[in-house]
Amino acid sequence: MGEKTILVLGATGTQGGSVAKLLLQYPHQYTTRCLTRNPTSDKAKALAESGAKLVKADLTVPSSLPEAFKGVWGVFAVTDFYDTAVLEDPMSEETQGQNIVAAAKEAGVQCFIWSTLPSSYEISGGKFLTRLYEGKYAVDSMIREAGLPACFIRTGNFYENMVLRKYASYDKEKDIINMSRPVIGPDAEITSLYVEKDLSAVCKAVFDLWDTDKDKLNYKNMLAAGARETPGDICAALERVSGKKVVYTTRLTTGIKDRDIMLQLYNSLGMYPGVETPSQEVMDLGVKFHTAEDYIRERLLPHLGLPAVN
Repeated sequence: MGEKTILVLGATGTQGGSVAKLLLQYPHQYTTRCLTRNPTSDKAKALAESGAKLVKADLTVPSSLPEAFKGVWGVFAVTDFYDTAVLEDPMSEETQGQNIVAAAKEAGVQCFIWSTLPSSYEISGGKFLTRLYEGKYAVDSMIREAGLPACFIRTGNFYENMVLRKYASYDKEKDIINMSRPVIGPDAEITSLYVEKDLSAVCKAVFDLWDTDKDKLNYKNMLAAGARETPGDICAALERVSGKKVVYTTRLTTGIKDRDIMLQLYNSLGMYPGVETPSQEVMDLGVKFHTAEDYIRERLLPHLGLPAVN
């Protein structure tokens, strides 16, 4: 059993899954507890088989949380705007955040990592307002007000979405790769993140260093993103690695108003205007970021059934 127990929220999702899988590789250091609404799901069972302790709870049901947080030293916390159970509730992420913070405070959690975003309203000078940003940002204040020892991890745009959201597809007849994204133009500035490799590494570094560097890390905003690039840059990388022509198209809408606004913000200002990438705070953790080419080679091309040529 590891010396410290870490509770991972969203462990069957992209972010929490990456953190749980990395921590599970260090069983002498950490005991990994994964919160899930459905312990019988395939993803939950796979985590259990890898050594995770599963705990059944629901972020929207406060009474289910104390038992999950009991005896926990650290927490990786994330909420999901796209969760079908709460998608129609405009305050869902703030409410879940409030429940999580209360449970963590009550349990005496020593190191709370919160996956968050800045205020869309603030960074755009009032031009854009999307709940995808504001819901998470509102929880930052709750954490500070509760006096919960915490580090704020701000995330980039996930390379994984090329597969998860089906942005990329291979047209065998024309022998081309189509890259199609909603709203966002080929020249929009995005700040990219290979979640599986890099978000997990940033979080583990924070957990590892917390006891010695808490004064430096507490309430620090960490930008988990290795590159500032455009969809056009990513398509160029895909052409280099695959040897195939890549055609980029922009669809009109995601079908979700708040997500459309978020992508319009990227078109207008970029994701994190004026912020250095990779940030010094994250480089100080000793994390080396992976590139679009790494993700394309390791995950996207095998998914498309294509070999890498470069």
